[in-house]
Amino acid sequence: MSDPNFPAPSAPYISSQPQQIYVQVNRPASNGLAIAGLVLGIVGAALALIPLVGLFFCWLPAMLGIIFGCVGLSTANRLNGLNKAAAIWAIILGASPIPIVILQVIVGAAIGSATQ
Repeated sequence: MSDPNFPAPSAPYISSQPQQIYVQVNRPASNGLAIAGLVLGIVGAALALIPLVGLFFCWLPAMLGIIFGCVGLSTANRLNGLNKAAAIWAIILGASPIPIVILQVIVGAAIGSATQ
């Protein structure tokens, strides 16, 4: 009744160890440098509006905002425009303390020369 070419079915193999399942999770693309540059640009611009204090303390966050904004802009171009507007605003806000501080120096010099 049994065919010698086909062996009889055997019992199923049961392992004593649990099976391990590996799942690879793809993280969504992000452009954190554009956001960091935007925050630093806002801080630099806000510090530049404070008289005398802005002359000394606005430059570090403003320059870092420009640098992070430029790197974030190149990353946004690679990621199909992800946070591109934030990177552009980071560059604009990072550069904004330059005319603000120049205007403060001119007004301060004018007030100083007018009082003498």
